[in-house]
Amino acid sequence: MPKYFNDKREQYEKIINILCEYKGINREKLFRILKDKECKYLFFLLIKKYGCDDMEMIQEDFPSVNSKNINSNVRKAKEKILLNRKIRSMYFEAENILEKIE
Repeated sequence: MPKYFNDKREQYEKIINILCEYKGINREKLFRILKDKECKYLFFLLIKKYGCDDMEMIQEDFPSVNSKNINSNVRKAKEKILLNRKIRSMYFEAENILEKIE
């Protein structure tokens, strides 16, 4: 069940930590998330679902991302989640992890 009054920064950090752990990278190499298509799509789906799509917050880690990029990548990610079993499985696994962390 979604929480409506949770801290967006906290949710965003949880998403970043999950993806960094999956990729086996530390925070300094965060840009690698956007180079991996599966992680990139997963990132955009999760930030959209959990309402963490605040431009200022995202641009601290990914300066090249803008609102047009986010909308475009979310649209592509929604298509990919329907077609790609691995992305779909990763998404639901990440969602379960995020709900357990709360």
